[in-house]
Amino acid sequence: MLKTPKFWYQNRISFFSILFLPISLIWIIGTFLKKRFAKPIRSKIPVIAVGSAIIGGSGKTPSVIYVCKILEKMGHRPHIISKGYGGSANQVIKVAPEMNYLIVGDEAIMMSKYYPTWVSKKKYNAFSFAEKEGANVIVLDDALQSYNIYKNLSIYVYDSIQSFGNRLIIPSGPLREPIGIVLKRSQIVFLVNTNNCPEITEDQFQQNINFKISIKPEIRDKKVMPFAGLGFNKKFFDQLYNEGLNITVTKEFPDHHHYTKDDMFNLLDEANKHDSFLVTTEKDHIRIPKEFKSSVGIIYGEMVSNNQTDLVSEIEKYI
Repeated sequence: MLKTPKFWYQNRISFFSILFLPISLIWIIGTFLKKRFAKPIRSKIPVIAVGSAIIGGSGKTPSVIYVCKILEKMGHRPHIISKGYGGSANQVIKVAPEMNYLIVGDEAIMMSKYYPTWVSKKKYNAFSFAEKEGANVIVLDDALQSYNIYKNLSIYVYDSIQSFGNRLIIPSGPLREPIGIVLKRSQIVFLVNTNNCPEITEDQFQQNINFKISIKPEIRDKKVMPFAGLGFNKKFFDQLYNEGLNITVTKEFPDHHHYTKDDMFNLLDEANKHDSFLVTTEKDHIRIPKEFKSSVGIIYGEMVSNNQTDLVSEIEKYI
């Protein structure tokens, strides 16, 4: 996996952004053709799509879990369907936490710890499986660009820390499609770590949520050396700094990085030099070789909100 290019999140348009513009144009044309010739498939039960316009790090996966929690409180039986990014599976698989992430993807394993989760390269192939297993509503992970699926409700996740980067299309920037277009297709917008997104229209329902991390006392009392391989690692490290942890050094890896034994030996060696304890995210911990898991602490996190009543009412309109 590749690291997120730093020029995507610079305030100015960089040389590399300009250099990649012809490829971005090809991406735009390809996206247009996908939408133009897509024939959306309907599920027998309601479908909620959660996603974003940007690649990596906007909080889509914890937002999917948050939506499922709301649905569960409403009395529904939500199942999650994911493409299983990074996994090799070509058939429909019901994910279990103990599965190999190289087969079903790290995000799917993480979500399966909370709610029934399916992976399928073509998400709609998993519809009937979820229905037979008792689902009465489907939540699609990272699916605002799944043009071949009919959605009863689309939820856009906007994180103010990343915002929209340099607002250019892949690979010149982090956007999969223009902001206005994807927002127009979304009925609800999750505002993560902010109260405002200038591109939102009055027609869209806004829900303010925050990503809250929980740190066990035995971790808080130690010097720590955090490492992560996320779409936007800086956000995770900044949260730990804001919690006042005694951080010696941070280590950054590409998104969905496959941690090898050599990686872990190197991390443990450096942690020992700094008299520190290794910590990482729940998703990263899944990708650590089994024999090293007990040597690394997990920083858990979840989306939280003080006001869910209005969100429940809004969701009820669509399902």
